[in-house]
Amino acid sequence: MGKLKNGAFGHLNGRIGNLVFYTLNGENIARISGRSTKPPTEKQLDNYQRMAVVNQFQKPLLPFLNIGFAKAGMDSGQKPYNDALSYNKINALQGEYPLIGMDYSKALVAKGDLPTALNPVINPVSDGVAFSWQMPDVLEWHYGDNRAMLLLYFPEGTDTSGIPAAVCKLSGARRKKCADFISLTPAELAKPFEAYIAFIADDRLQVSNSVHIS
Repeated sequence: MGKLKNGAFGHLNGRIGNLVFYTLNGENIARISGRSTKPPTEKQLDNYQRMAVVNQFQKPLLPFLNIGFAKAGMDSGQKPYNDALSYNKINALQGEYPLIGMDYSKALVAKGDLPTALNPVINPVSDGVAFSWQMPDVLEWHYGDNRAMLLLYFPEGTDTSGIPAAVCKLSGARRKKCADFISLTPAELAKPFEAYIAFIADDRLQVSNSVHIS
């Protein structure tokens, strides 16, 4: 890093070649921009793996996350995907480097203040997966009109590629119906999957936390 005295062109700001210029405490500073040649520390490697694991989980869920974390992202000033990444990196990982993996039961794919699904259950059948849940004995009437958001995440993909994939329903049955369904092919049903449910209001902003269904 070097300091530049004021010259004919005044203070410089921005990048020129591999140099980055900026002003700090009234002085013009120049530093070399580029990747470090030092090997990453174990702490850095741990962080890289945590980011990679959560990104692998979230990448196929982007359409779901864009809705499920829309309000949370607005509140935090982040994009929905990044807000979900921040949450899941802290709360939904297990193990230590280099054996870090997802704890799917702790992951959120939607985040909000609406009441969550009560006692959700899934039942795989010949042509898909049936979801069911219960209505609380005491619940304000308008919550019954919330729509179900259903998600099936396939860690090993839905075909021979092995690439993680997802099948979702972004605007399903009303909460008061207590049941919904996702159609799947026999090949998809043969793959392991993780199931989640959340509810969303008709304004498409109010949403519940998602619930993992085991």
